[in-house]
Amino acid sequence: MKRLLVSLMVLALCILVLAYPITIIDDVGRPVTILAQPQRIVSVAPMATKFLQYLGFQDRIVGVTNWDDFESERIGDMVPLNMEKILSLKPDIVFASGGFQLPEVAKLEDQKITTVVLNPNTVQQILNDLVLVGTVLNKAAEARKLASQLESSYVSVAKKAYTIPLENRVKVVYLLDVPGPEIREIWTCGQGSYLNDIITLAGGVNIAAPYTGANGWLTISIEFIVAQNPDVIVVANYIPGAQEQIKDKLRQHSAFRNIKAVKNGRIYVYDGNLLSLAVPQVISFVEKFYNDFYGVK
Repeated sequence: MKRLLVSLMVLALCILVLAYPITIIDDVGRPVTILAQPQRIVSVAPMATKFLQYLGFQDRIVGVTNWDDFESERIGDMVPLNMEKILSLKPDIVFASGGFQLPEVAKLEDQKITTVVLNPNTVQQILNDLVLVGTVLNKAAEARKLASQLESSYVSVAKKAYTIPLENRVKVVYLLDVPGPEIREIWTCGQGSYLNDIITLAGGVNIAAPYTGANGWLTISIEFIVAQNPDVIVVANYIPGAQEQIKDKLRQHSAFRNIKAVKNGRIYVYDGNLLSLAVPQVISFVEKFYNDFYGVK
């Protein structure tokens, strides 16, 4: 919490003395100079779109990819980017994600398109990026206020979770999808991922927390899950209305039938499209997880 306050204070001091043009450092360490307040925005990552929506900049978005649920002009896939289409929209700025999109960022730069890369992997970094996007778009004060409100909301839940004795905390496994009968490994969140942060803040003990992978994501074996015998299964759903079918699949899966989470009916299905994004909106799951983990209505 102190680290966030220090970050916000530093940004606040910078904003007091800076006007456009401004130079910021994005999430992959790139210095980016913004010459004037951006009015036309292209978002080439659904994650970036969520930040823009949270800050109220949806009216400035003039283009998104086919993978976005926001209604705007479609520019095509996230990779490779359709440079001709992006250029036709005359953006003042493009927001992209890190990882597999980084080679595309170089192409955008070659076209002289101002590009900011967001790549948050923890709850702290989500809050920092909220302030970063607000600063880029001249809404820093509002962004700091929203970040502070989000922090207060999850800290209040985390304080309650902290009082639960370690031996009474639920063991949790997160499943990125439901494994089929022949699948022996499945993706989950580990150390260094925002979802591991959220599970921990909600008072859960993530069975994959001792392990990590790219951006904190890794595969674990079905045998590992069974051996850990989690109290709770959190599973992502990408099809509206499919919650009960997902629960049925897990109940019927031969490897899962006898673990505590299935036997006790503690399978919780959430919107995977949102859970898969490190965005301000996902922080609300701290309270949702806590309520489900500990039976709070």
